[in-house]
Amino acid sequence: MPEHTADLLSCWIRRGGSKSQKKWWKMIPSCIWWTIWRERNGRCFEDKSKSINDVKWNCLVSLFFWCEENYIEEVDDFVDFLGAL
Repeated sequence: MPEHTADLLSCWIRRGGSKSQKKWWKMIPSCIWWTIWRERNGRCFEDKSKSINDVKWNCLVSLFFWCEENYIEEVDDFVDFLGAL
């Protein structure tokens, strides 16, 4: 496990793949952190918690909408990409 955030992010750099896949890989760490941050806030400030499966689902849904917002429109490619994870 990397010791620093910069080291962790450098692990996410992918060589090869389509332009869309490179964009997706760049968004994944931010999406994971955002999802965890939201779950943390829910637990700390609203006394609400979700199951790990719900947290994972929220992360995938957020990633999908972030990709859509960034005009990555190859939905079939995105689904294939998720299936390969």
